[in-house]
Amino acid sequence: MRLKPPLKRLLGTIFLSAGLSLSAQADINDNASGQLQQLLDRFDSLSASFDQVSASDQSRRMEQSRGTLLLAKPNRFNWIAEEPFPQQLVSDGETLWIYDPDLEQATRRSVETSASGVPALILNGQIDELKAQYKIRLLQNQGANQLFELLPLAEGEVFTRIRLLFTDGVITELQMEDSLGQRTSILFADQQLNPAIKADAFNFVPPEGTDVIIEDQQALTDG
Repeated sequence: MRLKPPLKRLLGTIFLSAGLSLSAQADINDNASGQLQQLLDRFDSLSASFDQVSASDQSRRMEQSRGTLLLAKPNRFNWIAEEPFPQQLVSDGETLWIYDPDLEQATRRSVETSASGVPALILNGQIDELKAQYKIRLLQNQGANQLFELLPLAEGEVFTRIRLLFTDGVITELQMEDSLGQRTSILFADQQLNPAIKADAFNFVPPEGTDVIIEDQQALTDG
């Protein structure tokens, strides 16, 4: 299933236009986690291109990147940022590699200790785990668009707010705000649900001459 690229719009312009009453908002939030689960259960694998924009409260400077994503549940992905600064994140479900070709450096760590845990839980459709950390709300359900918001249940979570936009039942934007004031918006395009992906797409072997950094004891034991 191949979809047309999403419109380049910020999430804020969508939820601010919603005119729902408080009672209507309560109704759609009663089963927000169930509705999110249904949308994420539509795929076991996913391919897409992406545009990512990041900014912080401390700086007016915006960082932009674009690239491609391959994902297969559970916890396997190959995220390639192609420009302006190339970087590759590859997980086979147990080990995560972060490769910076310009620095000729690769970092190896276990998936369990990776700070990318919450986005991974979202794309893997692990709603029960998400509900243990976040309150899930459906901010808007209008036409082809469904907008979800995740707010932490306790202090100390890495992300203070997460928003997910689905258009025609497919994720088109992921927006995250962290405890340091960093805001990141990822716009997906050319989404393909359930493509056939070869298993070796999630394997990574550092190129010869790469400086390898091992960050966790499990990786050290395995390697």
